[in-house]
Amino acid sequence: MKRILFVITTIICGLSATRAQFTTDEYKLFNHLDLGATIGTTGIGLEVSSPIGQYLQIRTGVDYMPHFKYDMDFGIQLGDEPGKKFDENGNLTHFGKLSEMLKGFTGYEPDEYVTMVGKPTFTNFKFLVDVLPFKNKKWHFTLGFFAGRQTVAKAVNDITDAPTALAVNIYNNLYEKVLNEEEIFMGLELPPDVAEKFLSYGRMGMILGNYRHDIIDEEGNLLYKKGEPYRMYPNSDAMIKSHIKTNKVRPYFGFGYGNTLSRYKKINCSFDCGIMYLGGVHVYTHDGTCLSHDVTDYSSSIKGYMKLFNNIKVYPALNFKISYRIF
Repeated sequence: MKRILFVITTIICGLSATRAQFTTDEYKLFNHLDLGATIGTTGIGLEVSSPIGQYLQIRTGVDYMPHFKYDMDFGIQLGDEPGKKFDENGNLTHFGKLSEMLKGFTGYEPDEYVTMVGKPTFTNFKFLVDVLPFKNKKWHFTLGFFAGRQTVAKAVNDITDAPTALAVNIYNNLYEKVLNEEEIFMGLELPPDVAEKFLSYGRMGMILGNYRHDIIDEEGNLLYKKGEPYRMYPNSDAMIKSHIKTNKVRPYFGFGYGNTLSRYKKINCSFDCGIMYLGGVHVYTHDGTCLSHDVTDYSSSIKGYMKLFNNIKVYPALNFKISYRIF
């Protein structure tokens, strides 16, 4: 908020200084300045506006999206099997038996699902130019841009699912040691029958889809083949994270209507409707995989979200503003 106030104060001071130099009856440059508060689909914000002639007006300011939360559930899988503890007959599955073993061995038990908590991080600076073609100066058409960070939303596993993420990491660490025929700890090895079960189960994680193409590292080595399942695992901090990116600069086009609410035109209101061009929405996981470009055949847990994100090119900008004329 301090940064927003600094930006608005700087703009007001600059326009006030410019007004002293350029205000004339002939051109009417910066002959008044409005300070407004906005609310809408781009968040809440502050805005200053001033005419730069008879038919043009500039507006600039900052919009901030409040950090509301949205929960999404993702299923844990053991190998290619869904992470269900009991089958249709009420018997323990492989996942259920493994969960009990991990709980007894480590004290941590993986749950069937992990809840991801998403929140927007959508803050924009804006610079807009209004064209007022009509005599009454109430309708306007707008061109300009919004600019902000590339990351516009983040998601992280709920804190209550930290034990599940930790249990998954412990199991996968044991699995890797068995797979590579390494000792578990200080010369200890798992019994052959237990080791065999580990190998038959496979790794534990969240299958989010299949690779769209071959994945090759920086040295040219093939990591994953096209069509292989993409599994997301907790990171080294036992956390599961993702984020959404768009273009930093987002062109805007729209129109609006404004009118005064007071006799001396000190208080005004206006409504704006337009579209902000995002240039595509890209979803990344914490391991660097782009779900939008690298993965296809999405699992049911993310299929609906990805269908929405992959088709978003523009963002609707609907805003209402109340402003006060400073001079």
